[in-house]
Order: sequence, then C-alpha cells, then structure tokens
Amino acid sequence: MIDTTAYLNSVNKNATPKTPSKDLNKDAFLKLFVTQLKNQDPVNPMDNKEQLAQLAQFSTVERLTNISKAMDGLTKTVNAMMGLNATGYIGKTVMAKGFGVSKKGSDISSANISLPAACKTVYVDIYDKDGGLIRSVELGSKDAGKFDFKWDGKDKNGNDAEDGQYNIAIRAETSKGKKVLATTEVSGKIKAVNMAGGQNVLELEDGRKVLLSNVTRVVA
Repeated sequence: MIDTTAYLNSVNKNATPKTPSKDLNKDAFLKLFVTQLKNQDPVNPMDNKEQLAQLAQFSTVERLTNISKAMDGLTKTVNAMMGLNATGYIGKTVMAKGFGVSKKGSDISSANISLPAACKTVYVDIYDKDGGLIRSVELGSKDAGKFDFKWDGKDKNGNDAEDGQYNIAIRAETSKGKKVLATTEVSGKIKAVNMAGGQNVLELEDGRKVLLSNVTRVVA
C-alpha cells in the first residue's frame, strides 16, 4: 500500500511549498484513492472492506457538505422572502415584544403589560437611554392578564421629560410578597424594513427598532 505522506511529498517537488490544508476535498481524496489502487502490493492488495469504508466515509462527508450548502442557500432565500413580505408592514401600527417607548412632545407610545398572576403592587420604572431612573409609576393592584400602560411623559419631579427613547421595567408582587415576572409589548408605526444579522428588523417612525419575529399583532 502506498505511503500517503511519501506520496504527497513526491508530488510536484519543484513547486513552491505551501501550508498544507487540514481539509481533504473531493479531488484530493479521489486522487489519493486512485493512487493507492495503482500502487498497492499485488501480493497483498488493499482489503475490500477498507476500500468500502473509505468510500462510505467520503460519501457521507460529501453529502453532509452538500446538505449544509443547500441549507445555507435555503436560509438566505427564506430570509429574502420574509424581508419582501415584511415590506407590507410599512405604514402599519404593530405590537411587538419589547420594553422601549418613545416621547415626542405629547405623543408618547403605549405599552401592553401582561401579568401571569394577580398582584397586590405593580410599579412601572422608566429609564432614559443612559440607564438613569426617570420615574416610578405606581399602578396599585392588578388582576392576572393584560392591560395597557401609557406614560404621561413626566419625570419624578412632575416636569416634562425630554423627547427621546426610554425603557420600561415592571416590578410586581403578589399579596404574599412573591415577585412576579411580567412581559411587555410596545407599539409603533413601521417606517422601513432592514436586514441585520440575518434577521428582518422593522424601523419605527420614532427611531425604535423591533425584530419582525417579535411582532405579535397588527393594530392598524
């Protein structure tokens, strides 16, 4: 049987040395395999089982490679189609999973809060873009379920907050003092559709961005 290392060293001796590749592609594999057959010892030929094992291994790797390439192509096609379909959202107001709200004068975006259990106390903390706490709004007790929340745009001193984007966080507890994890949805009107990191991103008119996959419903 041919010594593979010796064979590789003997090929094109006058060529400029190159860093050997760690991957054995189809052409290289077939070349080595044919060379093994040509140079095998007639008295002690290569075992048929060994030949079949090599071919089976190569065939499996090639199939997996082809499947991977096909899946990559399919993913790009699906994302492109989703992006094209997403343009239908432009001009529509949607609700999406998130915690960002915006303020422009008296125009303040709303949010929808969902509680998995009845709570004795519920607070909505409002933070600016730098993470500073602007205000805590006490909502009192709330039953389990969804309800709308709209900030009045005031800070903790009762003054109008600056226009811009803000984040909300929910603090809620049951009558027994157990903390409850609430989920939030935010609303906004779609201005444009972009692709970022392989995902379709909806740009809202106020500058906020939400993932298409996070949209829960179209409001209007």
